[in-house]
Amino acid sequence: MKLITGSWTLECGHTWLARGFGKVYSLRSLAGGSFLCVDGKEYPTPGEHSCHITLLPKEAVVADYTSGTLSIYPLGADGIPSGEPRLLHFGGSGPVTGRQEGPHIHSSWLSPDRGALVVVDLGADKLYRFQVSGGTLSMDGIEAFPMPEGCGPRHCAFGRHKLYVATELSDEVFVLDWPSMELRQRITVNDQLPGGGGHILLSPDGKYLYASSRLKNDGIGVFAIKENGLLEKAGYQTTGAHPRHFCMSPDGGKLLVACRDSDRIEYYDRNPDTGLLSPTEEIIQIEKPVFVQAYEED
Repeated sequence: MKLITGSWTLECGHTWLARGFGKVYSLRSLAGGSFLCVDGKEYPTPGEHSCHITLLPKEAVVADYTSGTLSIYPLGADGIPSGEPRLLHFGGSGPVTGRQEGPHIHSSWLSPDRGALVVVDLGADKLYRFQVSGGTLSMDGIEAFPMPEGCGPRHCAFGRHKLYVATELSDEVFVLDWPSMELRQRITVNDQLPGGGGHILLSPDGKYLYASSRLKNDGIGVFAIKENGLLEKAGYQTTGAHPRHFCMSPDGGKLLVACRDSDRIEYYDRNPDTGLLSPTEEIIQIEKPVFVQAYEED
């Protein structure tokens, strides 16, 4: 789905979308397998239940949740996959029965200087750091950073000298120093546990952080970012059911939430001074939305 709203465009659908090389990349996960979609063509992923894409200058890195792998596609100068993907396997497990029986790679995140990629393993409670060299993912000097047991890390966001990690199983945000990866703070998103952490996002001005919570009292946690990069709770905005993903308008004035189990995308006004959210009457009805992204219209 693509919708032009004022001076910006809204896209939603599939499990993840990424923009680069003048193209839109998306993932489809079906009973018959997962596919990387580029310019209307589908490329089967060798992993199972692919759920996240990161674009490098010469590669597309796809996180495969169920198989606990990365599918890494070589890209031509035009951004089109130019050969068979290599499959990188991970190992390990965690203590949560039924969720951490093995590795589950949920996402990967490029550092602000584009020199490193952080790979998130929900199943083994680990973060991995790869170096990016010559536009590709280096297999030399891979670092592993264990997280607290049973937390289930899911998504990340980079701030000024900090890495913020949303955990799905413990429904928290972890604050780590970057690049040392020292854990400095852990703070609960939703006080009505058990919750299930979803997505995480910083405001354009870097003053507020937002994290979604699902399963009970579904909503978006709002956190003020202090001068030292640590977090302070500023509020909590309830939403429709299962806010799996959300985004901001390019100017930071609105927050859009994909409420999967309410079959709609909800719009919220955002106060730039307090960071707080206010519901609006703007709603897009769509079946089971799991991803939403807004960007400046070309």
